[in-house]
Parts: sequence; structure tokens; C-alpha cells
Amino acid sequence: MHIVQQLLVPGAEPVFGPPKTGRPRTISLSPAVVALLRTHRQRQREFRMANGPRYHDHELVFAKDWSDLQRRSDCLGEPLQINNLGQREYAQIIKAARLRPIKFHGLRHTCATLLLQAGVPVHVVSERLGHAKVSMTLEVYAHVLPDMQSEAAATLGTLLHEAR
Repeated sequence: MHIVQQLLVPGAEPVFGPPKTGRPRTISLSPAVVALLRTHRQRQREFRMANGPRYHDHELVFAKDWSDLQRRSDCLGEPLQINNLGQREYAQIIKAARLRPIKFHGLRHTCATLLLQAGVPVHVVSERLGHAKVSMTLEVYAHVLPDMQSEAAATLGTLLHEAR
């Protein structure tokens, strides 16, 4: 996935700009996620074609559909408001999965923590998050690193003892 822009100003004439770091980035996705996104894109194309000129195409991965139109000024295809996504779709998914509610942005922290705990190198996690510097990732996720230190010591001990 290529992250090349972010929404700066929502609305009928949305304004987009570069990501916070000022440079695009690419993130690898699993085959399962790619398949889901392809299915979503096909449905979105069909929806766009079915609604013709009522659909304002901004070439977004996720855009407003009929259920997102709350005000008279809203249009199909406009960027989703993060508060709408968090209050409706995301909340429904969390409830259906019987998970402890976390904020939408919390998914980012969960992802980073899981990757670090799984031993993914900090610079790779930092790159996925779009942090300009690895030091930012280290500061935010320092709470995960003590466990990693114990695992590293155990691994090193095993390697040294096997070398004998």
C-alpha cells in the first residue's frame, strides 16, 4: 500500500496534502488483506458506476456511501469523517467481536506493540508507522522493550551454549 497523502480539510472540496512526515511511504500487506481490499475496490467501482454523477470521485480507498450522508451538503464519494468511522462502523465491529473498546487510533498502538513483541525490528515498525525517526518509535513504545531484552538475553544464552 502506498501512502501518498492525508486529508487536511474535509468536505465537498476536500484538501489533501503530503503525509505528516512530508514523504510518501509504502507498507507491505498480507495476501489476505490484499484480497479483502480488492473485493472492496470492486464493490466500490460498482457503487460508483451505479450512482454516476451523484458520486464525487476523489479516488479514495474508503469514501462516503448512502449510510454516511448525514447532512444535505454531504455527497457520495467524499472522504469519511474519522468521528463517523469511529462511532459507527468501528464501534459495531468491536461490539460484534466482543472486544474491549479502544479508540480507533489505538489500533495503531496495538499493531506496533504486537509487532515489537513478535520481534520485528524497531526500524521496520517505525517505517510502517510513518515515524520520521526510529527514536520516536522507541520513545512511544519503550514499555514493550524490557520484555524484548529478556527474550534477547535468553536467545543469546541459548546460542552461546549451543556453540559449545
